[in-house]
Amino acid sequence: MFILKEAEPIGKYAVQYLIKQGGFTSTYRVEADGVPYFVKLFDPALVPPKLMREEGVAEIVLGRKIRHENVVSYVEDGVLERDGVKYPYLVTEFFRGRLLSEYLREGAKFTVDTARQIIAGVLQGLRYIHSLDLKHNDITPRNIILDEVEKGKFIPRIIDLGHMSEYVGGAPPFPVGDLTLTYCAPEQLAGEFGAKGDVFAAGAVLYTLLAGKAPWAVDLDESEPYSERKQKVRAARKAPLDVEALPSDEPLRNLLSRALALDQEERLTLEDFIKGLSGKAAFTPAPQGASSEEKTPQGRGKEETAVSVQLQKPQGGGFADVAGMETLKEDLTRRVIWILKDKEKAEKYRLSPPNGMILYGPPGCGKTFFAQKFGEEAGFNFSMVNGSDLGSIYIHGTQGKIAELFKQARANAPSILCFDEFDAFVPARGSAGADHKADEVNEFLSQLNNCSKDGVFVIGTTNRLDMIDPAVLRKGRMDLHVEIPAPDQPTRKKIFEIHLKGRPLSADIDTEELSAKTDHYASSDIAFIVNEAAMMAALADEDIAQKHLLQAVRSNRSSLEPVQSSRPKIGF
Repeated sequence: MFILKEAEPIGKYAVQYLIKQGGFTSTYRVEADGVPYFVKLFDPALVPPKLMREEGVAEIVLGRKIRHENVVSYVEDGVLERDGVKYPYLVTEFFRGRLLSEYLREGAKFTVDTARQIIAGVLQGLRYIHSLDLKHNDITPRNIILDEVEKGKFIPRIIDLGHMSEYVGGAPPFPVGDLTLTYCAPEQLAGEFGAKGDVFAAGAVLYTLLAGKAPWAVDLDESEPYSERKQKVRAARKAPLDVEALPSDEPLRNLLSRALALDQEERLTLEDFIKGLSGKAAFTPAPQGASSEEKTPQGRGKEETAVSVQLQKPQGGGFADVAGMETLKEDLTRRVIWILKDKEKAEKYRLSPPNGMILYGPPGCGKTFFAQKFGEEAGFNFSMVNGSDLGSIYIHGTQGKIAELFKQARANAPSILCFDEFDAFVPARGSAGADHKADEVNEFLSQLNNCSKDGVFVIGTTNRLDMIDPAVLRKGRMDLHVEIPAPDQPTRKKIFEIHLKGRPLSADIDTEELSAKTDHYASSDIAFIVNEAAMMAALADEDIAQKHLLQAVRSNRSSLEPVQSSRPKIGF
């Protein structure tokens, strides 16, 4: 791959110097109008096929979503043409600082408070990434930059999105040979990359800051085969975690023990990690033992079927909290909710209640929120089910959990089960990477058959209706297919009003103008814009004004904007 020289142009940017070079990328500091940025240039002939999508390089496609203080944020992307070859590139915001790995190599010592502050920022960045239904998958000291704003005070930023994915199962959609295995969770070593893997990695980084060494530290030669390095890491983890290397702070030791639990079931969630780090929750240490990937049904003694999902009546305003979509709300109230509520009248007219409902549409437009508000409006026992709730280390274990979940729902009828990202639960059988899910899909088909007769109504949310098994979508299972589109202008106006409510506002706020300038913006985009405007106002110690909101709109394009767009690209 050729290397750009100093002052060489790439789009509107001028190269200042090369930062680093990888197998198929080179990263530069560049400038445009005196403002510094980072540019990552990709060699299309060398990019692994796993990292390519129809829309382009996966890192660029996914990176377009990222805008957060603690994560390297997207500015724009483009193509550099040289000698007939088109090299895609990604421009991200520039920030000063040094890699955390550099501090560690130099033997830097971090106090408990400083280490907590650094990891708190990393966790906030991960929370944002996870809110976009993405996983980073490669949190290590070499992928965290520290910007020292004052002595001992850092703003940490997560960088290198090369392993980021929406991964939910099957083979990872990226090469794994370059991962730093010391910071990989046991399930990642077995090829499973999910949210709790990011939690483990963040815990491993915190351990390193406090102990001066990685947990279960082992010398690895990067030139060794990947399989051999994995075996060394697995062997090292057969010993208990060395908590004595940590400061003599029992709550902190317990927190790290749970963050670094080898068994996913014992490991903290991201939200629990945040609460524990801030002192808002305390935990017992994780039991020592085999990791999830090593456990077998014989090791446990019986097949696991218990589920942690709780069915309870949700509290909230129901459809009154949903901006716009009046026709849809009326239609669902008429066609679904009253039939579920008035069983006598339904029986009198021999009306069959609908069995289930698919909420589909682009990401960030409020499908999950709408499902929750539907549950509040109906007033039945309700549960939001995520993929991790039904995961199991056992063969057929997930099938057992599915059956147990529906059994609980029937016992607590009338009830509503909402499956978030339903396509991950019931992928089309025969599709790539879905073979291992066939038995689970069959179990869902069995449980869905006329479950409404038992007082169970099922909701599934998805961005990819085309990926759901067709047998799930037929009548008698998921009867209703409801699109949740990008909000129209009146709805956007109400969304602005909802998110501005309760904040200090200037008298010049004009939500009509704001809604007109945010055509094709998702609900989540508007929430982000309002929060960013509030941040600007807070830093200036003034009320939120129209200028702040308009600046936030100009700085943040729609996450639903087509990839090939004629609209000008606006920097972060």
